[in-house]
Amino acid sequence: MQSKYVLKIGQNGDLVRILQELLNIDADGVFGPNTRTSVVDFQKKNNLKSDGVVGPMTWLKLDYNPLELEADTDVTTGASWIQQYPLPDGEYVKEVTPKEWIFLHHTAGRHNPKKVIDQWSRDQRGRVGTHYVIGGVSSTVNMDLATEEDLKWDGKILQAIKDEYWGYHLGSVKSSKMHKGSISIELCSAGYLEEKDGKFYTWYGAEVHESQVCRLDKEYKNYKYYHKYSDEQIKSTKALLLLLSDKHGINLKEGIVKMLLESTRHGASQYYLVPGSPDVFNYKEDISRGKIKGVLTHGQVRTDKSDVFPQRELIQMLLSL
Repeated sequence: MQSKYVLKIGQNGDLVRILQELLNIDADGVFGPNTRTSVVDFQKKNNLKSDGVVGPMTWLKLDYNPLELEADTDVTTGASWIQQYPLPDGEYVKEVTPKEWIFLHHTAGRHNPKKVIDQWSRDQRGRVGTHYVIGGVSSTVNMDLATEEDLKWDGKILQAIKDEYWGYHLGSVKSSKMHKGSISIELCSAGYLEEKDGKFYTWYGAEVHESQVCRLDKEYKNYKYYHKYSDEQIKSTKALLLLLSDKHGINLKEGIVKMLLESTRHGASQYYLVPGSPDVFNYKEDISRGKIKGVLTHGQVRTDKSDVFPQRELIQMLLSL
């Protein structure tokens, strides 16, 4: 998957022409050998990886944001569907780093993304938080009778940390590089559920409406019932993944998507397209050591985490990337 904002030899167009202007070379709009040589020279002078590929770190040193090429002052253009709700300075790490991973989480908490970010601002755990939080619906709501107020935050994306910076979001993993080298996305969800006398409860004791219970065919991380990710959350997650892939050149078909596709090639397509496909979503040593890039989940790098869980609709969305 080739990002339109990550340039390399063989490409052409207006963005290549802008790059050439920034490098003060002939702006013919064609990324040929001479342009690559100029890019490598610029990268060496600025202590960047000198691979001749123009990604986010090179654009940053050139003092240019390629998204500005397509943006204008009309608020309906660009990623205006992402609301800025930044964490205060000191609640994340203000260090510019290249990104190689996208991690999917869920909050195991309430549905309001503003309250999630506010909690990170108030707690005493240090610089902990994710780049994006996607709102949901309170687990107590009957989705068949949901009001406009009930759905106020459903699928809404808030950005807490600018992409170029980072926060601690994985906890204890075997590669600390993944914290600073990843973009993190948090879905508001109560997480695993306990059944008691035919009713379902969150870990914090709230009763969950039947319409929001996801039943897995097989247990995942010792639980068979979870608070369902909504259709709007899954749509927003897909849109955000596509945007981040374009911005950072992260291949969406690597990581968990590749694992799912490999599983289907091994004849397990029906198994992996239904709820209860825990194997791909389970912890793997190589993933926790940072050896596998692309889109991954928190549960793949931690044995004690169940986010995100293998809901059918989520799997289908990932396979559609």
